[in-house]
Amino acid sequence: MELAGLVGKPNVGKSTLFSALTLVDVPIANYPFTTKKPNRGVTYLRFNCVCKSLGVKDNPKNSLCIDGVRLIPIQIIDCPGIVPQAHLGRGLGLQFLDEIRQASSLIVVADASGGTDIEGNLVEPGTQDPVEDVRLVERELSEWLLGIISKDWPRIARAAEAKQATLEDEVTRIFSGLGIEKIHVESAINRSELNPSHPTAWKQDELRRFVSELRSLAKPLIVAANKADMPTAQRGIKRLMDAGYDTIPCSAEAERTLRIAAERGYIRYRPGDKTFTMVDESRLTQMQRRALERIAAFMEKNQGTGVQNLIDKVYLEVLGYVPVFPVEDPTRLSDRNGNVLPDVYLLKPGSGPRELAYKIHTELGEGYLYAIDARTKLKLAADYVLKPGDVISIVSAAKRGG
Repeated sequence: MELAGLVGKPNVGKSTLFSALTLVDVPIANYPFTTKKPNRGVTYLRFNCVCKSLGVKDNPKNSLCIDGVRLIPIQIIDCPGIVPQAHLGRGLGLQFLDEIRQASSLIVVADASGGTDIEGNLVEPGTQDPVEDVRLVERELSEWLLGIISKDWPRIARAAEAKQATLEDEVTRIFSGLGIEKIHVESAINRSELNPSHPTAWKQDELRRFVSELRSLAKPLIVAANKADMPTAQRGIKRLMDAGYDTIPCSAEAERTLRIAAERGYIRYRPGDKTFTMVDESRLTQMQRRALERIAAFMEKNQGTGVQNLIDKVYLEVLGYVPVFPVEDPTRLSDRNGNVLPDVYLLKPGSGPRELAYKIHTELGEGYLYAIDARTKLKLAADYVLKPGDVISIVSAAKRGG
């Protein structure tokens, strides 16, 4: 299961956002370091299911599909707040940094209202620039990576120049536990405009520039401009966008309220919908009705709460992952137990059917022979690149799978 990390300074609403996405109860309060240890849960990516276009009347039996919208599980982690000098162990910094090693993407939660200082303390709304919230995370992550590679850099550089090993392979090995791949290292070197043939000449600032590029490539981020329902938020959102950050205005508190209300049967609401409908207003108190009215007004203005957009955009746009539906029987569109369109797998862009086979099971990948497009019933070319919404049947010497 893919892993997304919620990161940011203290008191910006990370735990509220985590609770809204997962409905897991966690401590929430208006003071720094409410979160003292990471919280893990499961949220969902929305993707239009292929059931309607294929004329499948029965909903899938072991994967959630609601009115033609498939909800693909994503693991999410809410990390303790990060403060200046976190890479040196200040605050709960080292714990924060260690927890995001395997995250494929980062959602940086910023206080769009400008109501918390860089340490997470409450200040007059509008007085703090949320751009600094994001730059803090970028800076601490880069310094953390710099600290890791600096310990071994003299040896790495000498080995590369002596042609005992390639620079790309050595750097990839150092960062192998962080989900950093060779392609990230190669691209970071190119973007840094540094000479890979003479790394012993790289100055400390040049090495810092290299790891900053490496971070942005290996851990792409999107900004959750939280507290967007506050009066001072619009200026903060504009600042974030003007700074070039991929920014989604959102209200974690509004989303959390809606999901709880839907779970209790007060409203009908599907995560990511642009509006909601009341089920029985007589069951609501006057305070609850007013809260829902305020949320409805915010949603009308912003086309929803923005929370679900974060997950959808990270995986479908920022990372460009490809949702694919594997089946064993291409005629019945089912697995061996008769479950129709049972699963969805997220594949990296450029992946082919063989990568899908390995994703399903190692033996299926090792025995891979060919794949069939379940729509056309035709055998796919060896170099076929998977597209979002493909329905694929794998034929393998080990077994035929889905």
